[in-house]
Amino acid sequence: MRVFTVSCLAVLTACSARAGDLFVGVFESETRANFGRDIPGEYRIEVAAVSQNKYEATIYHQGKLLEKKSLISCPVEKDDYLNKRAPGRAEVICYDSGYGFLHGFLSYSENGIYVPAVKEKYVKNPELVKQEGLKPGDPSLFELRHHKALYYAHVQWGVYGFRKINP
Repeated sequence: MRVFTVSCLAVLTACSARAGDLFVGVFESETRANFGRDIPGEYRIEVAAVSQNKYEATIYHQGKLLEKKSLISCPVEKDDYLNKRAPGRAEVICYDSGYGFLHGFLSYSENGIYVPAVKEKYVKNPELVKQEGLKPGDPSLFELRHHKALYYAHVQWGVYGFRKINP
């Protein structure tokens, strides 16, 4: 009985230490309006702490298992999307793509991010591009949009906003 009590206390202590971890929990993709997908929750990521600063993420798409990734804490500079963020706390966990190259996988940005997007008037009326004498890639075609999601993940071929649904 005594061994059981000591084991439970050790487990509870470890769980409490992880409770405040930004990246431990379950995340679902945001709506399109907040840099997510057409179907909210289309992507789901479950992140568990393996040890200090090491994680394992399980990624699902429409309920189907896509992959598992081993992740580690890394510098904010490893996620380019955080280069254009509003001031505030930011953190990143990365995967090792081989030969020691780290790439951001799941990021936290306290005040969201800014992302260039084609101005709405050109989306609604593409002929305006020619009429105004603009060429593809012209900087005047774009504006910065502020997205307020706290989390952003690189899944499959895209980057999407996520919300934490379970700590």
